[in-house]
Amino acid sequence: MQITPITRQNFSAVLWFCASFFISACTAPTLAEFEVQRPARISIPREVQKVFIRADLVVDSNDKLGLKTQLLEQLAAELNRLGRFKVSVQNTFDEIQFDAEKETVAIIQGEVISGGEVDKGQFTDLATCTGGIGGRISSVGAAAITEQAITVDSWRAYVCRPGAFAADVTEVALSSALALAGLNEVIPPKNQVVRIYNYKNLSLFAQANFSFTMIGKRRETLAIRADSASFGRSIKEKDSYHNIKESHLIAVSLGSLISISRIPIFPIPVRQLALAGRSNPKQLYYGPNRLPVPGIYDLPPGEKKEVIQLLVRKTLQSFIRTISPYKIMVGAEIASGGKAAAGNMLEEGNAKKARQIIEAIPEIKRSGDDWYNLGLAYEASAVSQEDYEDARRFYINALEKSPEKRLYAQGVGRTRRYLAETKTLAKQLRK
Repeated sequence: MQITPITRQNFSAVLWFCASFFISACTAPTLAEFEVQRPARISIPREVQKVFIRADLVVDSNDKLGLKTQLLEQLAAELNRLGRFKVSVQNTFDEIQFDAEKETVAIIQGEVISGGEVDKGQFTDLATCTGGIGGRISSVGAAAITEQAITVDSWRAYVCRPGAFAADVTEVALSSALALAGLNEVIPPKNQVVRIYNYKNLSLFAQANFSFTMIGKRRETLAIRADSASFGRSIKEKDSYHNIKESHLIAVSLGSLISISRIPIFPIPVRQLALAGRSNPKQLYYGPNRLPVPGIYDLPPGEKKEVIQLLVRKTLQSFIRTISPYKIMVGAEIASGGKAAAGNMLEEGNAKKARQIIEAIPEIKRSGDDWYNLGLAYEASAVSQEDYEDARRFYINALEKSPEKRLYAQGVGRTRRYLAETKTLAKQLRK
């Protein structure tokens, strides 16, 4: 099989494609990122200040990954960080430790469930092999950039990798650059080769079922939640790749001659069946038994700890936001017009400086984008209900100048939501 040589026109087309991609990326909206506070889903009575997580009442019989201790410690740490409660993890709790007539506390109890599976097997793919100094270098480079596995044919003259759009574009660019450097040996690629490799499919999950019970003059369960998180990944073992069927150039030539002579060659079906047999595992990895739980060596070194932390954080998130006010990072688009220095300050996270820059402009000379960015500056640095009211007023000023701009209307909508939440927040946070 032959490939058409890369021409300067084709190389220019590749450069134009890459330039277009980067230009479009550069024109993406610029965002201002800032923290906002959200109210809890339910309002816990203010007299509830102390919360005890009862480790002895959190069932862990189905906690196959052993997450209970880490999950409870993380729950206590996050609730303490948010400041609404004083939280501790305890193995026992005696109600005579507090006066139910004068004090109200809360108890968290429930169940932790976790587990996972690892499935191993063998798969087949097709790879195209490239020869010559330039071809081999460009193929290896493309495979490295796109994290593909390469193999070398039995003659060790060709580098083989699977086809993919990103890798193919990269290889074209590298080949063109090498051709300009004089490394453009004309060696046509082989036909596709069949390769096999081993893989692992990993899955991990965690689930927490918690209740929040108030104990004082009355006993009442205020919240019950069941939340879960999962993680999955398919890992290809690059060291296991090897070719099982190669079609060298001489075989292609002989095949062409045989085809021209119309001499029947048998048994063609047997060859295909043999190939299918070689590309599949010869033994059962797991019989009637359940798939095993992933171990420390089933994930790359150091990654399992990060995955477990992610599972714990996602599992706890909804329960925490149900009982406690919380803070999140949000992003809002910065208007591209108006005073450029103010937009730069918003992008850098300096909302107060952006306010000063725009407020120095006389109101009659402010454009719609100036009014919008001023509202965004107030929104990003808001510490009171009045700040959100000012931000909403500035957004409305921008919208009156350009009623068709959706960006301005989005600002009005965001601040309307914040204002609706401030009364609930004030009630939940009042000392």
